Amino acid sequence: MENLFWSIFNAKDENELRELVQNDPLLSDDNNWFPYGGSDPDDTGNFSTFENQQPDPVPALVEKITNCIDAILLRECCKKNIDPSSDNAPKSMLEAVENFYSIRDGNFSELLPAERRDLAQNIQVIATEDKANPTLLIYDDGEGQYPDNFPDTFLSLHKRNKVNVKFVQGKYNMGSTGAVGYCGEERYQLIASKKAPEFNGKNELGFTIVRRNPLTEARGEEVRHSWYEYFRLNQKTIPRFKCNSIDVGLWKREFKSGSLVKLYSYQLPRGTRADIERDLWRDLNQYLYSPALPILLWDKRKIDNKSPTTPMLGNRTRILLDDRKHKEQTISISFNQEGVGSADMEVTVFKHNVKQTEFIKEKALIFTLNGQVHGSRPRQFVSKDLGLGMLRDSLLINVDCTHLEPRFRQDIFMGNRCILREGRKLESLLQIIKDSIKECDTLRELNQFRKEQIIHDKSTDDELLRDLIQTMPLDNEFLNILNKRGDLDFFHKTKQPIKKKHPKEKEKKNYESKRFPSIFNLQLKSDSFGKKLKTIPLNGKAVLKFETDVEDEYFLRSYERGELKLKVLGIKNNGDSDGPGPTPLPSEVEEIFNVTKTGPSQNTIKVSLKPRENISVGDEIEISSKLTSPGNDLESIFYVRIIDPQKKTKTPDQKTESRPALPKPIKVFKEKQPDGGKDWDDLGWNGEDILKIYSEENRILSIAINMDSHALKKYVSKKRIKDKKGIIYTREKYFVNIYFNSLFLYSIFNALDTDLEEAITEGIEELLPKIFKPFSSFLLYMDLNQFISKSLQS
Repeated sequence: MENLFWSIFNAKDENELRELVQNDPLLSDDNNWFPYGGSDPDDTGNFSTFENQQPDPVPALVEKITNCIDAILLRECCKKNIDPSSDNAPKSMLEAVENFYSIRDGNFSELLPAERRDLAQNIQVIATEDKANPTLLIYDDGEGQYPDNFPDTFLSLHKRNKVNVKFVQGKYNMGSTGAVGYCGEERYQLIASKKAPEFNGKNELGFTIVRRNPLTEARGEEVRHSWYEYFRLNQKTIPRFKCNSIDVGLWKREFKSGSLVKLYSYQLPRGTRADIERDLWRDLNQYLYSPALPILLWDKRKIDNKSPTTPMLGNRTRILLDDRKHKEQTISISFNQEGVGSADMEVTVFKHNVKQTEFIKEKALIFTLNGQVHGSRPRQFVSKDLGLGMLRDSLLINVDCTHLEPRFRQDIFMGNRCILREGRKLESLLQIIKDSIKECDTLRELNQFRKEQIIHDKSTDDELLRDLIQTMPLDNEFLNILNKRGDLDFFHKTKQPIKKKHPKEKEKKNYESKRFPSIFNLQLKSDSFGKKLKTIPLNGKAVLKFETDVEDEYFLRSYERGELKLKVLGIKNNGDSDGPGPTPLPSEVEEIFNVTKTGPSQNTIKVSLKPRENISVGDEIEISSKLTSPGNDLESIFYVRIIDPQKKTKTPDQKTESRPALPKPIKVFKEKQPDGGKDWDDLGWNGEDILKIYSEENRILSIAINMDSHALKKYVSKKRIKDKKGIIYTREKYFVNIYFNSLFLYSIFNALDTDLEEAITEGIEELLPKIFKPFSSFLLYMDLNQFISKSLQS
């Protein structure tokens, strides 16, 4: 059996393995293949499980890595003679890492780089062979499995193998099947494992191959689809051989125990497969925001590589420690809501010239559980939902959902850990997130600062564009498709910008931020009795501000992290002196208020309190707020009194303009121009970029256009335009066309946004006539020559 293992293992790709399977007497015998997860050879029901997992090969690969982390933690638990499902076992992944590796709070970011690399060697992802579709080897030094247990572990489906173990990620017993669907055309996967020595098992390495059954033409007529199966001997035995250690090409170690998974001809997406240590590393960092253990990546396809391995630590460690030079600020926000539970958010603003693919890609809002991303919202969430258009490509919001109420969490997360379940529960969570972030003054100020920096431009193209739009036949049908209400509020009238300082440059305090706080003052005046009293309408909320001198990352950092603690000291009901007196005290403020905490940020911590249903008008609550500090916590005591509900008043409708005000046009050049303006460095552009639209809450603020794009230069060269006047004319024609087409196409699709899914379902043939009915009149009257000529004459 050892020779058969090496024949399978050494196959470079699926083509070599297919040839081996067809020619080997054991592998070519159909009687030696058994349905994955089933006990009946005719059970072909696993197809839907395999084919309905992760919709992308990278999160599918992440499932394999999280299984490796689970296996290592289970092995460490065994080393300490603890039953993983007992009450003595760790209650979370972070607790397990802290207990098993003596790492404070389970946060390995505080380890030295050499220590992280040593730890990362326990989980390795190694790429070999083809550049386009590499074969990936995944290794873990975990608990491993006995060969006889393969059918109940690696090869099982929907069993409750780890459901009672609280410190592991795997619960559904199906997630790792998703990666098989991206293994070439034949779906070949090798699984090999040897039980760790702590379990006193036999010295045997078991192995098998998984594949999609190659349906014969006759069999294909009998069944609707294929199924997945695995190889075994004599219809029942997992192949095995005696093994002390073997060299399978790992980084600086031999395989002695644990598990190996080989994914043949794995179909990584474009932009991820060329360089494993850079491209796949970047994408894995985004899907494993904060892994419980580091992972080592090795691209063996490189010949002359001075640094052939790269530890993958997750975006959180990059943001807070390793690559913090790329960010402007990380803000801590937490909330505790009735019926939802509590969650901690980390809101990071990156510097404007950092490419969003580096940390964000298409995901601006991520929901994590045990550090793994389970769902996301695109960057559009920042501009449209939060109204922070200038931060659209620079804002990353991580919502740690570990402490959401279990039932609530189950209603929004799906088993594939990629797609969120749409519905009322998710809508309510998104609303809480929006409300919490919109209260953050720092983010609003950063957004405003960037808006003024971007829109402040000395360009004189406004008059040309304004003259052009004044002659356009913007009839009601066209205006209504641009904005369904027909009020043109998606356009933004640009005011003369006032140059302001960056939020960090504001002289708000007379002291600098420190590692530990020495100041914690509630910004609330005392009443005549010396009490700091805040009133809250029963249907409203109150925001309390605390002045402090501690650094912004006090609640986020891994070492010597602080905390803001709230505690109820007393409650008086309705001020009734004849009543029974104070009620029994709830232990936490969160039991009677929905609480949101923001900061520290710019020497301020904000606490928002919203009454829950178990509180009444007239109730007065005494609350202690403590900011932890080594040796001496800082305390501030205040009172909250509940008053009558506020009456909601309607805001009068505002009058709108009859014609739209134009978004600010910005010409962007490769190099800085004599009159200032924007250049490629300002926007992180190169010659491939064409334009960028800055919008905010469906309002178009500005359109930036690349005046040195490759497309424009190629056109000038191809048409052999050499005279100065011809070049200027071509550039102006390019500028105006890009500006107006991007403006109106953006506005049309924005107006159709809620109906877009239904429209596409009808077919593109139905969608295009709807767009071009109102758009055609604009195109007919779009005679640019007279306006460009006018511009040249002036």
